[in-house]
Amino acid sequence: MSESQTPWNTVGERIRQLRSAAGLTVRELARRIGVSASHVSQVERGIGSFSVPALYAVAAELGVQMHVLLDPDAPVPPAAVPEPWEDGGDLVSAGIVQRGGEHPTIKLSSGPQWSRLTAVGEADAEFLEVIYAPGTEAPAEHIVHQGREYGVIIEGELSVEVHGQATTLVPGDSIVFDSALPHRFWNAGDVRVRAIWFVRDRHAIDPVPHA
Repeated sequence: MSESQTPWNTVGERIRQLRSAAGLTVRELARRIGVSASHVSQVERGIGSFSVPALYAVAAELGVQMHVLLDPDAPVPPAAVPEPWEDGGDLVSAGIVQRGGEHPTIKLSSGPQWSRLTAVGEADAEFLEVIYAPGTEAPAEHIVHQGREYGVIIEGELSVEVHGQATTLVPGDSIVFDSALPHRFWNAGDVRVRAIWFVRDRHAIDPVPHA
């Protein structure tokens, strides 16, 4: 079974609904996230897409978790996941196990492909498989958002830059950092990069000191 690809017209419609509910105009949302009003309009109509930094900025301005934008069926706020012993269901129907090939997936305009590794969106965390196509350059934009990130490289070699310091991660390498530090990732190699990523929402945790 192939991954469930989330089309940008679906994401755009969710953004439009949340923007309207928040009382924001297209122009005001665009001003807050640092893009043109026409760009926001194109995304909402499904004929454009956002980069990773822009999508994080949209989620922050609309006051929702990232998965709420990516999953059209996600409740706002997320519903509690039932335990299997509460309703007699198995682990899959209870939302505890998700089978391979059933992960909601979206391709970002800045390059990476995200696949959510939880059956339903988590209120304060994102658990993702991230794929970077080969032969990409360093993004012009740095990503900055609330939270703390944990990643491990499964395949390929990922170029990373955090707070102005750059290195290359190879399979087995892991990384942990405060998401408020400017960061960016790219794949300069000739094979794809596959990584597992976990992001905790800073609102949900106590401050964690970093060097």
